[in-house]
Amino acid sequence: MAKVTINFIGPWRLFLGVGTVTIEANNIEEARVYIETTYGPVYQKTLKARGIHVKQSVWENSNVRLNRKAIRQIDEPVLKDGDNLDLLPKIAGG
Repeated sequence: MAKVTINFIGPWRLFLGVGTVTIEANNIEEARVYIETTYGPVYQKTLKARGIHVKQSVWENSNVRLNRKAIRQIDEPVLKDGDNLDLLPKIAGG
């Protein structure tokens, strides 16, 4: 198992009430499940309080970076001790 630091960037800190956590995970999927299980309910509660009643995913609404590289650009992401996962909320605008 790898010890990985998860950084919640920008508005995620306000929506989820957390800035950084360290977890142990074997792979990206385990990290995703941890995030959704732990912070998904908090996110849903925050959305409901704002009048949004559609189920949303923290992971799916994030640009995820593994050691500063977009996870979608990594063919087979592997976690190792000391890695950083950054979750940046997807934002539209211009």
